[in-house]
Amino acid sequence: MTTSTPTQLRKPYVTPYAEENLGLPLAFEWADGAPRLTYRDALPQEWMFGALWARCGTARTGKILWNLVHTLRQRRCMMRGLCRVCGESATDPDTGRVWWILPSALADGFRSPWPTAHPPTCKACVGEALASCPYLRREVPVVCTAGDYTPVAVLANLYGQDDDGRVVETRHQIPVGLGESHLLNRALATQLIVQVSDLQPVA
Repeated sequence: MTTSTPTQLRKPYVTPYAEENLGLPLAFEWADGAPRLTYRDALPQEWMFGALWARCGTARTGKILWNLVHTLRQRRCMMRGLCRVCGESATDPDTGRVWWILPSALADGFRSPWPTAHPPTCKACVGEALASCPYLRREVPVVCTAGDYTPVAVLANLYGQDDDGRVVETRHQIPVGLGESHLLNRALATQLIVQVSDLQPVA
């Protein structure tokens, strides 16, 4: 979700709050013979798909940050097929297919797999999302269902070290494939990208 505050949309499940924004004490360490981005107090669960993930709280309190995405809740939605608005399952109980709102550019390519960082939207929340979300209105989206979805990449910031050994950002919000280990070692992942397939438009 982006741009200004919607007037009708509930506070979406994937939208973060100000008090969930945590500091990032980033550093580099040696792992398997190569430098790897880490936190100075990293926990094992903060790596997934070969990348370090952006740290954030889960309190859902404080000012809502409409123009940002909560990393952990977005990843949970993408892995479990949860709705980005209500956080409940986006799988249709009658068909077993997952409801999704995707860009209009997809209209001519339903037979091809489609990568996206946007979580599903359950059938019950589609109308509300289309009516209230500025991003979706601007994109002229297509409502469809997917038969399958598979993690293929992360959206991430890449980091390196300057001449003084300080950790510095070198690339901002770029897609990094899950097979690109040389980049995943320098990545701070913020969103999971999945490839949706077996797409069917909803009339």
